[in-house]
Amino acid sequence: MRIFGLLFLLCLFSFGIVWMRIEINRSGRAIGQLQNEVEVKEARNQYMELEISRLSSPENISRLSHEKLGMVEQEPHRVVLLKDK
Repeated sequence: MRIFGLLFLLCLFSFGIVWMRIEINRSGRAIGQLQNEVEVKEARNQYMELEISRLSSPENISRLSHEKLGMVEQEPHRVVLLKDK
């Protein structure tokens, strides 16, 4: 009877070790997936920051205003400032 109790405890202990190992592997995979997602999002963020810098440059704004809106840059002596009353 005592042997069955020890055998049961040994089986229970072994099951606990196997279960913990499975959980550790599962957690490791989840962490790996999350790290990959973070890397992708950081790369996308870096790309977006570069796009913002490129699109907000004065040269690009001038080019787009000319191409899309037909605006032209005026010479300084042709600019008239209107004052508020």
